[in-house]
Amino acid sequence: MTTAIVLTTALPCGAAEKEKSIWSEDEPERKHRRFELTDEAVERIMNGLRETNPEKAEELAKLRKENPEQFKAELRKVMRARFGERRREGMGERGWRKPGPGLDKPSARPGGRGGRGERGGRDEPGGRGGRGMMRGDHGEFLKWFKENYPEQAEKLAGLKMRKPGDYDRRLGLSLRKYRIIFEAEKENPRLAKVLKKDLELKGKRVKLLRKIRTAKDDGEKKELTAQLKEVVSSRFDLLVRRKQVEYEQLLRKLEKLKEEVEKRGAEVQKWNDPKIKDDNVKMRVDELLSERKKFRWD
Repeated sequence: MTTAIVLTTALPCGAAEKEKSIWSEDEPERKHRRFELTDEAVERIMNGLRETNPEKAEELAKLRKENPEQFKAELRKVMRARFGERRREGMGERGWRKPGPGLDKPSARPGGRGGRGERGGRDEPGGRGGRGMMRGDHGEFLKWFKENYPEQAEKLAGLKMRKPGDYDRRLGLSLRKYRIIFEAEKENPRLAKVLKKDLELKGKRVKLLRKIRTAKDDGEKKELTAQLKEVVSSRFDLLVRRKQVEYEQLLRKLEKLKEEVEKRGAEVQKWNDPKIKDDNVKMRVDELLSERKKFRWD
């Protein structure tokens, strides 16, 4: 039986604008989104540049008047260069960060567990990619991974002996990518099924976008765009289904919580009965008075 989702029409002023988009789950994937160059941000960057590199600042100020778009492109280059310099200042000659306070322990050194290594620790099982899962949980995850994604699991297993460092990074990536499905299957198999399909559609979307960007023929690009529209449409339906499943799961939790509230309320009502109180107080006092002191041998 499908549970209907009831939406209230009496929304507070401005609620419609603040409502999350159905695509909001995609936001974390946009890691390489361009930094927005607002007028305030431009002025802040230019003021800093006038202090550190007056000649470059003057050059950019002139370009800003002549060609605003080119100015923004050049300013981005400057920002990337400055970011690269700052990053290199905090990196060792082999490409990892210099040890700071608390980073001189073996477990935090490059190549150690949880260390950043040459590519950073976020993809390591103990880093950001494996956040929330201890090493003891990896066996259960790997068993599930092999059953559900045998091809990827085989590739991962092949790295374990040949390239342990790459294996750790790949394992971290796998944990980050598949963990939500792995955990959902324990509590809500229906939700896990939806998440699997969504992951598949996101993979198709990535491939189609890559082909569209490199397509030179307008006919081919049009056909690929039509396929992309179908994938996005399918994902929309899938996301609605996911929200429905999550909504029904919340309803079940709410019902259990209501039962617990009623149970606790009945207990409170029971213990507030004066007669029950007197009986229990008398019983407890008798228990306390009848307790004998045990002989202490030591």
